[in-house]
Amino acid sequence: MTLKLEIVTPEEKIYSGEGLVEIRADAVSVLTDMALESEKIDIAAAEAAVERAKAAMKEDHTSEEVAAIQASLQKALAQLHVKRRRHG
Repeated sequence: MTLKLEIVTPEEKIYSGEGLVEIRADAVSVLTDMALESEKIDIAAAEAAVERAKAAMKEDHTSEEVAAIQASLQKALAQLHVKRRRHG
C-alpha cells in the first residue's frame, strides 16, 4: 500500500508503507512501517541493496533470515519505485 500525503506545500510528498491513519477534525496521524521523502532516496544504494538481497536469496538461510532478506528487498524496491515514479 502506498499512502501519499501532502505536507505544507503541494510539492512536498511522503510515501509510506503499510500502517494506520487516524483522521480528526484538526489533525491527521499516520503510523507506518516506512516513510520516504523521494529527495532523500539514494538510487545507487537502493539498487545495491536489491542486488545484495537477490544474491542472499540464492543461499541457504533460516526462515527468520529469509524474512529479513525479503523485508530488505521489499524496502529497497519500494524506494526505487518511489524515486522513479517521482523523478521518472
